[in-house]
Amino acid sequence: MRVRTLRHRARGAGFTLIELLVAALIMAVMAALSWRGLDSVAQGRDAANLRLHAAERLSLGLRQMADDLNAARDEGAGLPAVSLAGNGDLLIVRRAPQALGGDVRAWPGARIPADAGLLQVARWGLRDGRWMRWASQPSASPSALLGAMQNPQGQALEVLPDITAMTVLVYRFAGLGLLAQSGAWVNPYTAADGTGDSPQAAALRTPSALRLTLQSATPDLQGTITREFLLENRQ
Repeated sequence: MRVRTLRHRARGAGFTLIELLVAALIMAVMAALSWRGLDSVAQGRDAANLRLHAAERLSLGLRQMADDLNAARDEGAGLPAVSLAGNGDLLIVRRAPQALGGDVRAWPGARIPADAGLLQVARWGLRDGRWMRWASQPSASPSALLGAMQNPQGQALEVLPDITAMTVLVYRFAGLGLLAQSGAWVNPYTAADGTGDSPQAAALRTPSALRLTLQSATPDLQGTITREFLLENRQ
């Protein structure tokens, strides 16, 4: 009797095959659900990283354009600080970047760098759906700068892909005196300002502000991108 009781207890302490199969099935379902959850988290993380990368590229591009506009300089007729090419490219005549500590506005008596006072043409435009920037070689020759305004020069840098349209408007005042307190955003080559000049002549003068509009088809940065730059306080 004692031996039978021990055998009965030993059989009762184990698991049947059906119980093991049910447990395995439950674990498989839990593993599948956990995997789907982890996969969803991973996809969300990748999508967020792509959006962040696109936003960073846009921010860097806009900061570079702001730097170009802040360093813009008027160099007389034919070399306005800001103008538009016939194909819609934005042209900026700017002071050439200098090495850290090489600014000509240093202490009196400081050695002026050899490249101080040189200018270059920064060009912004669209090519095959890509927002691009070109920068010509620094030069003090007006003819070299005029050549850079006529044709892109320097290495092309892709700022953003999948840009379908780029529009540039300038802010024009309505007139002189008290009327100059108001104005509007206009196409620089289709509207004259209140000074009486023609649109072509007015287009050669640096505007008070510039509005850039980009149409983006990038899935991670889709929609209309608009940025305004104040040019009155440029260096």
